[in-house]
Amino acid sequence: MSGAALIERLTAGGDWQAARPLGDRALAAYAEHGCLLLKDFASAALLQAFRDEAATLIGLVLDELRLDRAASRVDRFDRGLDLLLEADRPRVGRIYTAVRKLPSVYGLITAPRVWAVMRQLMATRLPGIYPNGTGVRMDHPAEDTYLSPWHQEYPYNLTSDNAVTLWLPLVDVDEANGCLRLAPGTQRLGALPVRVRDALNERRNANETLEIDGLEAILARHTTLPVPAAAGDALVFHTFLLHRSQPNRSRATRWTLQARYFDFLNPTAIRHDWVGGMNEGVDFRRYHPELVAGPADG
Repeated sequence: MSGAALIERLTAGGDWQAARPLGDRALAAYAEHGCLLLKDFASAALLQAFRDEAATLIGLVLDELRLDRAASRVDRFDRGLDLLLEADRPRVGRIYTAVRKLPSVYGLITAPRVWAVMRQLMATRLPGIYPNGTGVRMDHPAEDTYLSPWHQEYPYNLTSDNAVTLWLPLVDVDEANGCLRLAPGTQRLGALPVRVRDALNERRNANETLEIDGLEAILARHTTLPVPAAAGDALVFHTFLLHRSQPNRSRATRWTLQARYFDFLNPTAIRHDWVGGMNEGVDFRRYHPELVAGPADG
């Protein structure tokens, strides 16, 4: 199947206000490939609210640093962010920490349509959300330090092995600014062995904490493809699905929102007492020593 045909297979629309918005075709595609692209999923009003709130934060810092937004080379809601990156890069890091606290973010990730989709994808009556797995990424042009390599979500968020990530672009994403790259079908491999480099993320770069053992051989057996998406679309994918970030080679920041959901009724979740992940001081090696490959570091 070509990449275009596969993306078409993974693309789903629907009545996002319905109690069961996903049809049988979409559910079958998710079961087979471990991911879906939900078109026009997010509320337009909430998307605009996020843009307005983020623009307010950026404006406050521009004013404090006495920078003129009119000098910005970016013509959208985050106008002036490029000036802040040049003037005070650490300050932009603090904006990154702040934007995840905005009211619109919580509106987007807890909307009734989100819970309806999660109930269907996990076939559960009691889905939950992992708070420390929620955030807004700001991936800036030519900054590759924090890009996520090929990984599965599960080792970072151990709550349940029946779990789904919501990845929602807040601006249009393509290969120029770095849309997500997926390996459909890899969720069927289950949790993969990893080499542990920094078990509790003490170096504060989660992308360097774990490394999948034998990754190249695994990827050689599977198709990988970039998945462009418009602002307000949503990618949903299984916690075992292999995926990675791609670099931003555009002139503006790539804004995306991520949230992680899990099944409270899942046997692994119950056995683990709904434990969180490394951001809460949880060591993967304690819960899955059988998945630690080779000598463990850190």
